[in-house]
Amino acid sequence: MKLEFRKLRRDDAYKFIRWGKHEDPRFYQYNFPFDHKGEFDAWYFSKQKLIRKKVYGLFLADYPLGFITLKHIKWFQRKAELGIAIDPNYISEGFGSELLRQYLNYVFGHYPIDTMSLRVAHFNKRAQKSYEKIGFIKIKEIFEPFEEQGFKDVIMTKYPDQFSMIDGTLYTTFYVMEFHKNQMIKVN
Repeated sequence: MKLEFRKLRRDDAYKFIRWGKHEDPRFYQYNFPFDHKGEFDAWYFSKQKLIRKKVYGLFLADYPLGFITLKHIKWFQRKAELGIAIDPNYISEGFGSELLRQYLNYVFGHYPIDTMSLRVAHFNKRAQKSYEKIGFIKIKEIFEPFEEQGFKDVIMTKYPDQFSMIDGTLYTTFYVMEFHKNQMIKVN
């Protein structure tokens, strides 16, 4: 099985129509609800900000298994944040960890960044375990609005112990995790 890590191209975005769908409403924001080429184009261009965002993917026979967005880049502080998504059809098969390994090797080798961070919801134990396996360390806990507000009634009904509703906004706890360039020996 030959995996390819590379920058996401515009025509790759159209292939996300074949991605599986998350059944758990806490992960609906990772589903691609698009049906038309224009919607995928808009999504792709929203991810391509010349200096502030860059998107890379892990491909199997030209099929995108997952992607990572390099965002919130602070060039002078040599820090950035990542966001990761994996096709629900391929979760728990090790592709997320492989994508992270290749991504960290690439970013630290090509950009003047020393610290990579990410946010992960406290209930997403599978992702936390994957990040810790790579070497990410929890540095703080934050309580913030949840990304997906569209299904807050369903989420509050099914997971009232994991969320809070404050003034009509759905909140949950996130962990901020970091990985430092000097940890790269662990990733190789």
